[in-house]
Amino acid sequence: MHNVIDIKPTSKLEDVDLYYVELYRYIKQNATVHVRLPRAIKKHYFGLVPALIQFAFTWVRYGMSGKLILPISADANRSEIDELYENELIYPLLALVWNKNEPYDKSGTVNLRSTLRKKNLSVFENMKKVKAFKGYKIPLISSDHLPGGVLPIFESNSEFKNEDEITESLKPAINEMLKYSLSLKIEYNDVLKDLKEITYELMKNTFEWGRTDESNIALDPNLRGVIFKFYKNRRRTLISDFKSNPGVLTYLTSKSLKENTQEELSFIELSVFDSGVGFIDKYKALNYDNLKTEVDIIKTCMIKHNTSAAGIEKEDKGIGLDRVLKTLNRKGFLRIRTGTLCLYRDLITHEYTEIEKGNVAKMELFDWKNNSNDKFAKLPKTIGSVITILYPLFTQ
Repeated sequence: MHNVIDIKPTSKLEDVDLYYVELYRYIKQNATVHVRLPRAIKKHYFGLVPALIQFAFTWVRYGMSGKLILPISADANRSEIDELYENELIYPLLALVWNKNEPYDKSGTVNLRSTLRKKNLSVFENMKKVKAFKGYKIPLISSDHLPGGVLPIFESNSEFKNEDEITESLKPAINEMLKYSLSLKIEYNDVLKDLKEITYELMKNTFEWGRTDESNIALDPNLRGVIFKFYKNRRRTLISDFKSNPGVLTYLTSKSLKENTQEELSFIELSVFDSGVGFIDKYKALNYDNLKTEVDIIKTCMIKHNTSAAGIEKEDKGIGLDRVLKTLNRKGFLRIRTGTLCLYRDLITHEYTEIEKGNVAKMELFDWKNNSNDKFAKLPKTIGSVITILYPLFTQ
């Protein structure tokens, strides 16, 4: 097949940038472009899977996006299909393309919807039950465009659930994800409290901002979700993996992060994403302040009482991202990719104090590429928003 973007099994975040360059080259040519997935992503890198999911959002929104090509044959057996779904990209991307682009076999000629329907429904049922998956991860992904595709852990009758309800549903899965390590039980209640606060605020944000376009029309297709993933690695290995990114490197070398006896650091990576129009375009549609830069818009969205859309009357509006920063203060790392920007904040090196409304200049965010708080690289535009967090399980 022609015009195929191949997602490499050895992909890193730097490769995702190259996929965007390739996509926009096809867009400039007004050409149909297909995406081919690998059998597996071979190595875990911070933020990689959600970055690839966001790339798929951007591809699908392009009017001439083509087929999603999977690395299996049309006659794949049950074992091969089960193995395929261990790839963290498979379920969210299948949900995204199910009705329009549709999944195809490795030849690109045979539609696999009927072959994969049963397995896809099985994965969704496990997410509805809020179960931990193989590989110490918890994916919770809603498909607004599919009948019955919204997970009940977060929403019921088109209303967002309260924090206590969400917490009770999350508890067993988080416990399952962390159960192998008895030492974690000492801090379990603190970990659960922080994770539920972050999850509640960021998923509520997708409910408010991530379902409709600038004209408040429902998006189709549209995904919103959160993925928790536990992982640990030797500090020196992590430092080697991110030696080209000074922001993450500084965070990983912090003495505040406590190693175990094998010199390993333990984290929960938490990513919340949506395929909406993104912070910047949504803000511009609701406000008439054209003087703000894109960076200032994101900063504005992170200040208390500035983030909320209308519609949730029972909760204090506009405290979400401010509360997330407070929860991560002195321990976490946060990365945001939306629009043409990729920003981060290391909450160990740059501690957070609450900022009064309107005082945008005091909100510190740093450019992912330039490691600067005043020089921001303009990247290929993405669809939707991804916030990825490193939450350390042991600090000192």
